[in-house]
Amino acid sequence: MRCFLVLTLFAAVASALPPSWVRSFLSRKQEEAKPSNVVEHEGYEERTYPARKWVCTGDTGDAEDEDDRDRAMFKRLYRYIRGNNDMQERLAMGAPVTTQVTMGEFSNAYEMCFYIGEDHQASPPAPNDQLVTIEDRPQITVFTRTVGGYMHDDEDWLTEAARLAQVVEAGGEAVSHDDMYWVGYDPPFKFWHRRNEVWLLKN
Repeated sequence: MRCFLVLTLFAAVASALPPSWVRSFLSRKQEEAKPSNVVEHEGYEERTYPARKWVCTGDTGDAEDEDDRDRAMFKRLYRYIRGNNDMQERLAMGAPVTTQVTMGEFSNAYEMCFYIGEDHQASPPAPNDQLVTIEDRPQITVFTRTVGGYMHDDEDWLTEAARLAQVVEAGGEAVSHDDMYWVGYDPPFKFWHRRNEVWLLKN
């Protein structure tokens, strides 16, 4: 079911964009945000990511409107990198796409971000959309592991977060359960060898 929803999400976004943009998104080799340090543990990794600029947009909501939420955030960010900025400049699609999830008592907060490549790290163009911002993300240290396939919905991400937390806490580490990142590296039309990660922040 989720494979269908993911493809529907991409198709809906793609239908509103010029074909050349869609081909560029699917074929471009993406520049990836790299950790400055990686420590291997039993069943997971501890990674430190240096401070970097990301382009971000936020939303709130629950599982009932998660597809509309993700579609809206993705579309805003994709329009930014395809020229909806003060320089009318196209930026390369970076990886990963992260969604920071902050748990609330009645509703959760979601912030989706695209990584900005090194060519624009020093001075990225300003977004035209007021709902899109350039974020100076500070250095963070996270615990994570890679899982394949498609993440079907919010429940799948939360299930992986809970399983990862069990593994990490069994190793004697403390993590936040109320603030995490859901991380994807692949376009929806990549069917094999997919890479998904939950990043749990080190306390």
